[in-house]
Amino acid sequence: MKKTTDQLIKELKFKKTNPIINGVLSQVARLVYFGPCKVDIKRNVEPKDYKDKPVIVVANHASRFDYAFVNFAMRRRPINFVAAENEFHRGKFKLVFKLGHVIPKRNFVPDVKTIKGMSHVLRREKNGCVAIFPCGMSTASGAQQPAVSGTGKMLKHFGVHVLAVRIYGGYLVCPKFDVKERFGKVELQLDELFTPEQLKELTAEEIERKVDEALFVDDYAWNATRQNFYNRKDGNYAQNMEQIIYKCPACGTEMQMRGEGKEIKCLHCGNGAVMDGRYNLTPIADSKIPTDPRAWFDWERREMRKRVQDPNFAMEEHVRLGLLPKYGYLKHNAVYEVVGEGVLRLDREGMSYTGTRNGDSWTVFIPRDSLSTICLPVDGSFFYTYASGEFLAFCPSSPSSMRWSHAVEEVYRMGGGKWSNFPWFDYDAPLVLKKKNPSKI
Repeated sequence: MKKTTDQLIKELKFKKTNPIINGVLSQVARLVYFGPCKVDIKRNVEPKDYKDKPVIVVANHASRFDYAFVNFAMRRRPINFVAAENEFHRGKFKLVFKLGHVIPKRNFVPDVKTIKGMSHVLRREKNGCVAIFPCGMSTASGAQQPAVSGTGKMLKHFGVHVLAVRIYGGYLVCPKFDVKERFGKVELQLDELFTPEQLKELTAEEIERKVDEALFVDDYAWNATRQNFYNRKDGNYAQNMEQIIYKCPACGTEMQMRGEGKEIKCLHCGNGAVMDGRYNLTPIADSKIPTDPRAWFDWERREMRKRVQDPNFAMEEHVRLGLLPKYGYLKHNAVYEVVGEGVLRLDREGMSYTGTRNGDSWTVFIPRDSLSTICLPVDGSFFYTYASGEFLAFCPSSPSSMRWSHAVEEVYRMGGGKWSNFPWFDYDAPLVLKKKNPSKI
C-alpha cells in the first residue's frame, strides 16, 4: 500500500548533517544573503570551543532567512534545524530538508517525534548540534514573542550547552506583511546562555524566562537610532501593511486600513502615514499615528484584550479551508490546497469552522484550551492551526489574519492558558501618538 506523506515524514531518520553537504549549503546561503544583508557578527563565545560538545542553539525568529543567519553566527558548524512540519509537505524544500536532516515539529502542539529526533542527534550522534526557534514562528510585530510553553522543560531535559543567537534587523529584511525582500543591514550576536550545570540548578520556569529575556529583540526600536536603509526597489514600503495594521487609532474602525505604495491609510476617515525605507512613520497632515508599527501592533492587541473580556464576545468571517495533500507534495510556492469554504467563528469557548470539505458538509471545533495561537507562516494573507493533529489552513475574505491571531491569543490567555505574554507587557499602557516630523522619504 502506498504510504501517505504524513507516514513518510514520521519515518524520517535523523543524523548529523554531513560536513561537506553543510559546507555547500552554507556557501549557497552566504552567496545569496551575506552580502545583500551586510551581515555583521559579534561573537562573545567561539563556536570552536564547543566542537567536542553537544549543543542546542536558540535564536529569535525574525524572518525566513534566520536559518542562514544562525549558520553564519555558528561559523558553519553542521546544525540540525527544527522546522515546521507543514513545510515538509512543500516540494521545493524536500531535497534541502533531506540533505540537512531537518527535524519536523508541529507548531504549538506537543510532538514526540521532534524530541526523538533531537535526542538522536544530541545523544546518539557524537557532539551533535540542534537549532530551535523557541517562539515557534517568525514574528508578526517585528519584536520577538514569548517562548512556547515547555521550552524550559525541554532544555532542562537535554541538559547540554545552550548558545543564543540574537538577530537584529532580520524582520526589516522580511516583514510579515510583505513577501518581497528588502535587503539591508543585519547584525548577529552569539552568546552562551546556559551550561549543563546551570540547567540542573534552574527550574523549567526560570529557564524559560531567561530564554525570553535573552532573545527579545524589537527591530523597529533597534533601527530607530541606527536608521539603516532597507531597499524595496519599487519604493512601496507600506505595501500590504493592512495585513498587520488593521485598526485606525483615530476613528477606531477595523479592517479599513490599506497599505499601498508608501502609504498606510484608513479608508473610513483618511487617517494615515507614509513609511520610508528606514521604517519611519510620518503622519499625513494632522493624522494620529503610533510611534512605530510595533507600537501600533501592541495597541491593537490591547484593544482586542478589552473586546474579549465581554462574555458575549464573538467573531465570524467567511473563509476558504485548506489542507495538506494526503499523497505527494505541494508544488511551487503553494502552502496548502483549497478544499472548501465556510464560516469561521471564535468565541470565549473556542474556534469552530462550519462549511464544506471536498464537497461534503463539515464542521470542526477547537476548544480554547487547545488553541494558544494560530500560525502566519509566510505573510498575513492566511493562517493555520491543528485540530486533533490535522493541519487546517484558513484564508479569510478580508486581510484579517492578524486580527484573528490577537483574538485567539487573548481568548486563550483570558481563559487561564499557560502560554502568557511577557511579564513586562503592559496591557494598560496608553497609546503614544507621533507628532508630524517629516523624514527623508
